[in-house]
Amino acid sequence: MPRILFRVDGGSKIGMGHLMRCLALANAFPSDIDIFFITKSTGKALELIKENGYKLISVSGVSQVQDELGLVKNAIINNDIDILIIDSYELAYDYLVSMKKVVDKLVSIHDFAPFPFSADIVINGNIYAGELNYKSVDGDARFLLGTKYLLMRDEFKELPGRNLNKKVKNILVTVGGGDPLNLTPVIIKGINMIEGNIALIDKDNLHLDIVIGPAFTNLEEIVSMVRGVNIDISLHFNVNKISKLMLDCDLAISAGGTTLYELSATGTPAVSILQADNQVQGAGMLAAKGTIINLGMGDKLNIETIVEKITELIVDFELRKRMSRVGQKLVDGRGADRCVEEILEVRSRK
Repeated sequence: MPRILFRVDGGSKIGMGHLMRCLALANAFPSDIDIFFITKSTGKALELIKENGYKLISVSGVSQVQDELGLVKNAIINNDIDILIIDSYELAYDYLVSMKKVVDKLVSIHDFAPFPFSADIVINGNIYAGELNYKSVDGDARFLLGTKYLLMRDEFKELPGRNLNKKVKNILVTVGGGDPLNLTPVIIKGINMIEGNIALIDKDNLHLDIVIGPAFTNLEEIVSMVRGVNIDISLHFNVNKISKLMLDCDLAISAGGTTLYELSATGTPAVSILQADNQVQGAGMLAAKGTIINLGMGDKLNIETIVEKITELIVDFELRKRMSRVGQKLVDGRGADRCVEEILEVRSRK
C-alpha cells in the first residue's frame, strides 16, 4: 500500500480551511494506508492532526522555502513516501517542480490556476473551478474540478431529509476555524437589533448556536457580547459533527469557504459574510446559483446591512425553501471518495 504525506498549514491568520479539507481527504483513504502530515502549524492545528491519528512532522520555525524543501525531501526519503499532497498558496510553481522529482506521485490542492502545474493530479472542488484556465507543465496532469470533487468530511455523505420551519426559531452562526475579522460579536449584535414585532419570528424564543473554532482569539469579546444581549445563546466548542447543528437550524450566518458548501449540502439557507479574498469567487457563484445571500467582505460591511439581509431571509419562507433545494442538488458530499479513487488509480497506472 502507498504511504502518503500531506503538506498543509492552518491557524488563526490563514484559517483552518486548508487543513480541514486535507483531513477530509486523508480520512477517505483506506485505513491500512500510512498517512503523515508535515506542517508549520502550531497549537490547535497540531492537535487536530494528532486527534485524527496521523503521524506528524513539524517544520515550524523554518522561514525559507529552500530550507523547507530539504526537510520535506528528507521526510519523503526517510519515510518511504509514495504520494505527496500539497495544499498551500505559498508553495508555488518552483516548489511543485522540485517535489515532482523526488516523489512517485504529486497531488496539488489549489483554489486557483496561477501557474502551470507540475503535478500528477490537481484538485479544486470549488463551484468556479471549471472556469479557470488550468495548465499542466508536462501535459499529463489530471484536473479534478468542480463540486463533484469537493473535499468534505464523512458526515456530509449521507444526510437525512431536510424540513424547514416557516417560523425561524434557531439560527446558526459559524465563521470557520478562526475569526480574523472579529465577525462573531458583530453578528450577535446584529441579530439582537432585529425588531421583535416581525411576524415570522418570536425574538423571546429565538435561539442562537454559535460555533467557536479552534483558532479563535476573540473568545472574551464574544462571551461579553453574549452576556449583554437578551437572546438564548449556546456556544459550541470542539464540534465533532457540525452537520447536526446545520440540520437543526432554520438559517445560518456564515463566513465563506468550505462552510458554505457544507450548508448547501445540508440544505441550510445562509447569509454569507466573507473573511478573505479567496472566498469571493466561490461565494459569488453560490449566490448566483441561489443557494446563499452573499454580503461580501466583512471588513467593508456596516451592521445595518447585516440586519437587513438576515431579516429578509427570516421573513421570506419561500426564498429559504428555494435556497435549500438548490443547495442540496449542488453538493452531495462524496468528493473526497472520488478524489481518493483517482489518486490511487493514477498511481496504479505508473
